[in-house]
Formats: sequence, structure tokens, C-alpha cells
Amino acid sequence: MRMKNYFLIFVVLIIKLTYLNTAYADKISILYKVENSPITNKDIAKEINYLSLFNKELKNIDEEQLIKYASKSAIRYKVKKNKLLEVFKFGENDELVNRQVKVLVSDLNLNQLQFEQLLDQLGLSLTFIKKKIEIEFLWNRLIIALYKDKLNINVSEIEKKLKSDLNDPSNFIDEFLLYEIFFSPNQKTNIDNEIMKVYNSIEDIGFEKTANIMSEAQSSKLGGKIGWVTENQLSKEIFDRVKILEVGKHTGAINIVGGIIILHLKEKRKIESDLNYEDELKKIISAERDRQLTQYSSVFYKKIEINTKIYEN
Repeated sequence: MRMKNYFLIFVVLIIKLTYLNTAYADKISILYKVENSPITNKDIAKEINYLSLFNKELKNIDEEQLIKYASKSAIRYKVKKNKLLEVFKFGENDELVNRQVKVLVSDLNLNQLQFEQLLDQLGLSLTFIKKKIEIEFLWNRLIIALYKDKLNINVSEIEKKLKSDLNDPSNFIDEFLLYEIFFSPNQKTNIDNEIMKVYNSIEDIGFEKTANIMSEAQSSKLGGKIGWVTENQLSKEIFDRVKILEVGKHTGAINIVGGIIILHLKEKRKIESDLNYEDELKKIISAERDRQLTQYSSVFYKKIEINTKIYEN
């Protein structure tokens, strides 16, 4: 039943995207050039369909916003790819890419045949999906190589807080379902204006649609969804902001490495804190490492984007 419902969701989305892609194809041919690499109307149409795999809510975004979102995503792909071609050789990561395809199929609650049928309906190929996955894998590999020695993880502080939480006589800890919008204004003089634009967009179209369009984080294609996070996995500054939020509300702008983050609390619950100390410690350290690498990734991408010639036709 779950798989059937998922297909019904995509039928509605495919009908909308088919109409949109047909109409869009009649409007323009080449939208952008990233250095000497063009981004055409067909590229944007494919990007829209690719992004729809991860976020069924795209059916609720109007045409102008959807095109803007897909264009931004396609540009990021080209910028990353051009940089990675300077460092890596593509096509040498088949085992990892195939493994990630299986994860994607599982996350979509489909079997392999259904997945391939869905790609066909969306006008996508498995080769296209694999290229997307390889780009993200190599990008993450590059970020780790560049910034692993710059990570600053206070293990003793994490251990202290974890022991305190696990020894809490209430035996319960808070867990939050969080969404994010991350952005990095180009100039300090524009920070207040950029923040206000985000706030106004959240007011007009909601947090998740704003994350789709305006967030620079990897989670933007999921409407900004981070997922369920325990209080142990949050820094003190973030936890202090999140713990006082009402469900459905968002924080103010928080300054972090590389830019500004705004967090939205979707749901909140209590869970038993009967966790294994060593396992939880590893999870928290890993989460903090990933958080810092994500921030460095955004900073590094911004530097490359600024120095890349991007033309709009």
C-alpha cells in the first residue's frame, strides 16, 4: 500500500512537471553558461524532475519559483563538476555509487523495477542519477581532504554533557525534528537585507519552500530537512535556541562558520536516555564533524562560485 501511495503522489507531480517542462521548453533554449559549459532548457527540465525524487512538495511550488530553484541547483552542479575535474578522474567509484543508488531506491520505498519505471516517467536515466551521486561523493571527498585538519571538536565538553544527560534521573532527553535554511551573504553590508528577504519569504510561502529556493545547504532539496536530532547532538548555542521554540516556529538568524542559519522546529518529543555511552559519543562526534564539514563546504563553494564566470542569457 505504501509503495502504491508513493506512485500516486508521483503521478500528480509528473502531470504537473510534464506540463511545466513542455511550456518551459517553448520559452528559452540556453539559460546560463558556467564558464564555457551551457545550461539549457532541457537541463533545467531534467533538474526539476531529479529534484522531485527527493521532495514531493515541489508540486506545490509555483512555476517561477520551481524554475529558479532548479536553475540554482543546475548551476551548483556545473560549478562543482568543473572544480572536481581539476582534481579527480570520474568513473572510478562505481561500487560506492551503486551502493548509494540502492539506498535511494530504499528511501523512496520502491523496488528496482519501480525505480527504473519512475525514472522513465520523469525522463531521467540511471546514468544521469549516477553522475549526480558521483559528483556529491567526490565533492565531499574534496572537502574532507581540504578541511579535516581544521575541524575543532571539543571532545571533553561533549563527554561531560553526555554523561550529565545520561545520568539525568528523569531518564528522558529531548529530540527535535529540525529543518534549516543556510545562506551566506556576499557582503556584510547586505546581511540585514538578506536576512529580511528570508524572513519575508518564510512569511509568504513557508519555511520548507523558502529552504528549497534560498538555502545553500545540501538539505535544500529536502525542504531544509535535517531530521530527528537529540539534544546531545546540538551545540550549546543551538540547543539554547531550539529548546525554547514552539513547534512550528523558527529561530532568528544564527551566525555560524561561513554564513547564517535559521532553524525550524517541526516536531518535538521525549525519548528514553538509556543509550549506550560509547555508541552515543561516536554519533555526537560524527554529527559535529559532519556539521563543521558542511559549513566548510558552503564556504568553499562560495569562493569557487565567486571566481567562476556565470553568464545569464
